[in-house]
Amino acid sequence: MTREQHVQEILKLPNESLLLELPTSFGKSRVAIELIRKYAQADILIVVPKLVLIKNWIDELKKWKFDSKVKITTYKSLGKHYGVWDIVIFDECQHYTERCQEIIDEGYHIDHAIGLSATVPFEIKMRLADSFPQMKSYKVTAKEAIDEEILPDPKVFLLKLYLDNTYRNQQIILNPKKGNPLVVDYPNRWGHLKDKSRMIIINCTPIEYYLYVSQKIDWIKKQYFMTNQAYQKNQWLFQSGNRLKWLSAQKNDIVKQILEILDNYRTLTFCSDIKQTEILGQFCINSKNDHSEELLQGFNDEKIDHITACNMLNEGINLRNCQVGIYANLNSSQVIVKQRLGRILRHQDPMIVIPYFYGTRDAELVESMMKDYNPELVTEVTDIEKLKKLI
Repeated sequence: MTREQHVQEILKLPNESLLLELPTSFGKSRVAIELIRKYAQADILIVVPKLVLIKNWIDELKKWKFDSKVKITTYKSLGKHYGVWDIVIFDECQHYTERCQEIIDEGYHIDHAIGLSATVPFEIKMRLADSFPQMKSYKVTAKEAIDEEILPDPKVFLLKLYLDNTYRNQQIILNPKKGNPLVVDYPNRWGHLKDKSRMIIINCTPIEYYLYVSQKIDWIKKQYFMTNQAYQKNQWLFQSGNRLKWLSAQKNDIVKQILEILDNYRTLTFCSDIKQTEILGQFCINSKNDHSEELLQGFNDEKIDHITACNMLNEGINLRNCQVGIYANLNSSQVIVKQRLGRILRHQDPMIVIPYFYGTRDAELVESMMKDYNPELVTEVTDIEKLKKLI
């Protein structure tokens, strides 16, 4: 099917609430605007996860020549808009939390609710179904959209890296609030792990550090499954997130080399945190940078060709003519993975570059990601010079 055929199929659905699970870059905003035209042109509320996305909707409404009055708010501000609405658009509806449901069920009467997202977790679908029992679903996956040539098929370059096991340039610090520090190398740690009376500093190679952290995560995970204690689950997820951030930080030098190779391309580098966005790019878009919106506009106006970001560009933001996505950070969330892909698919010849560490959690995430890509367009290299020749 073509994009327009999908739109017409959606418009033919019964006049009830709809959950539209459509890939990023498919044109969800346009579909929602067409549905507004179909259902009503008064008492319209659009709900977005972030204030920065309000301008996106204003631009989309203007682009599709929709002149009727529309109210735009955020999920956090739902409590300010109790009342009767003809239509409520829940943009990026994966943010429809339990608290949002309470507010909607308590003080809203909605004739037509429309949920928009690239990926909707099961619990969110159940929550929406509770609030809107008549809600119908329409889904197109990114792979389906690519196969139907609605979205372009990206070239993927995998750069296979290895953690060093030669130089002990990492440290594990036990009992950090204690004094009288004792410094030992990783192989000699065993006699000191249970010593709680002093600070223990363990010098280790990157591989040794990764193994230590991974063993700790596995132990916490095992304890959670044995006891089902919420605090252990939170600790497991927190430590797992920190492991991915650490792996991302080990790629900083190689990502800088990749950016040099791609100097003549327009790139977005996905980072793990604010610090990494600042290390890897002059034009970093993050919550700490008060000029982030100006930089985004500069990129879209093609005055800037290279930007870095952590969370602000994962969802809902329109990027114009961004050809290359560089994954300095890999994420375990399927929602974030698919949202990030969508930032690149607006270009006609998209490219993705993924440096990853073999034998680590990185490799597991890459294996999962590759299910969504055409294997004929995936190339793996183990050397930055080979990557340079291919690009």
